[in-house]
Amino acid sequence: MEPFEMMRDAFTLDYEESITRAISELPRHKTCIVVVRDKKYIGIVDDWTLISSAAKPNAKIGHIAIHAPTITKKTSIINICRLFFSGPYRALPVMDDDKLVGVLARNDVLRILMEQKLLDRMRVADVMDRQVPKIESTALLGKAKSRMYGNQYGKLAVTEEGKLAGVLTAYDLANLLDKPKDKLPFRSSKSRIDDIEVSSVMRDEVYTIKPEETLGESAKRLIERDVATLIVESGGKPVGIISARNLFSFLVKPEEIGIYISGLDENDKAFVEDINDDVRKMLSKLKKSFDVEHISLHFKKYGKKYSVHGRLMGKGVVFTASSFGWDLRNALKAFLDDMEKILHREKEGRVDRIKKSTRKTGRWME
Repeated sequence: MEPFEMMRDAFTLDYEESITRAISELPRHKTCIVVVRDKKYIGIVDDWTLISSAAKPNAKIGHIAIHAPTITKKTSIINICRLFFSGPYRALPVMDDDKLVGVLARNDVLRILMEQKLLDRMRVADVMDRQVPKIESTALLGKAKSRMYGNQYGKLAVTEEGKLAGVLTAYDLANLLDKPKDKLPFRSSKSRIDDIEVSSVMRDEVYTIKPEETLGESAKRLIERDVATLIVESGGKPVGIISARNLFSFLVKPEEIGIYISGLDENDKAFVEDINDDVRKMLSKLKKSFDVEHISLHFKKYGKKYSVHGRLMGKGVVFTASSFGWDLRNALKAFLDDMEKILHREKEGRVDRIKKSTRKTGRWME
């Protein structure tokens, strides 16, 4: 089956429409809303965009739209996978010249990959992210919003004494922001959304998968549940998270990717080479400790402020980081510094594990 045989109708909203309108429309259209201005494509909005923007419900939808890459009917399946890998997109607009003709959903691309049996050779543990975004059920939503805002999944695993108890999604939070206060699920003594306990609004049903299952099985479950990610669970504990982007990363050869950048507007694209140079400098420091396959960075602009969400993939391991800054360079520097710290901690942990292992076997040499 060709990708564009599965193309869906695009639902559009004008740039001037409110975020409240977007929140009410998203459940009906599920993938994304395409934002237009004078019939020209501006960007897309989905549940992750809504929560990561931190904008007020009455703000214009055009202010938070992400300028996602577009595809045409001539775009190959590998290039489509590469574009979906480059950012947290639920769907990509399909263009015919400058005319919007539909959207191609991420899950529909997964269906094609399953039909071609391209995902049955590897296990979930081989490509999953091992840094699980999680929060305790007794924590408050203010903390949950901050933690979700700082990662690119739009989802938090909710735990109780280390065990998986539920899940909190970006859409759950976005929906709360649009509710009148008298409809909110918290005690009358509280007056702010940030003061609601996570346990009051989390979903008890969690879509999970085991580390030993195949990527094909994870794709099937993502499609059946119509979700962006699955929590990887072992022994009742969350040990990882896997998304469609993990599956796409497996298909796109590392040497073809290298450094992958997305989300920059037309003005900021002038800095792509500078960004590449800074990333290469960081990677050169890591080459002795980590066999890095590729790194992807997704930028988002909020007025003059920027956020950077990214992931670095090595052999059998994925690391993620998110940072913010008052300009593009500061946001990038903060991201690279955070990623270096994460990898340094991983290196120290690896050394400690080796020491413990060799001491147990009596082979540790001082």
